[in-house]
Amino acid sequence: MSAEPEELYRTPEELANLALWGTVLTQLEDNLETFLEGRSVTEQAREAAADWDPPADLGPLPETLMVRARLLSKAQSRAYAQLRNESRTNRKQSLLISSVSGPASSAVYLEVDG
Repeated sequence: MSAEPEELYRTPEELANLALWGTVLTQLEDNLETFLEGRSVTEQAREAAADWDPPADLGPLPETLMVRARLLSKAQSRAYAQLRNESRTNRKQSLLISSVSGPASSAVYLEVDG
């Protein structure tokens, strides 16, 4: 049977660090969840970056939170890869759009039946 986190950290500083790390991980998980909600990538990235500041007095990561932190790190890496791919796709689409001339002055028809 494993001990509860509070039983492993006995000093007030250790307990405060555990609580602070718990808060930080929750904030980062919430930011990741916001990112994955499906709004525009730019809007999501802007909100996630603007709403979070890392605490200056954060101590070492408590051992009891290491698994949670690793899972969060992996999820953030996947989200970053998704953001990078979407950004690349947006640049390609922007280049395609910019290569098309402006609207024609008369109607244009496309023969699709051959």
